[in-house]
Amino acid sequence: MENKKIEKKYRSIRKKYLADALAFLGFRYYKYTNEDGTSYSFEDTENLKYAIDSLMSLKSNCENRI
Repeated sequence: MENKKIEKKYRSIRKKYLADALAFLGFRYYKYTNEDGTSYSFEDTENLKYAIDSLMSLKSNCENRI
């Protein structure tokens, strides 16, 4: 049996409020600061993709009502 290393992929987000909203939903992030600014790194999963899409949809719906 081969010894396969499982690679985790990460998604980097630069928007603080989006990172905080995802953290409120239970997603853990690591904060990195470099010469480009601050970024928030999440483990890239299907649940994370669904949460980001849902938050963007909610934002769009709220903007249309204002």
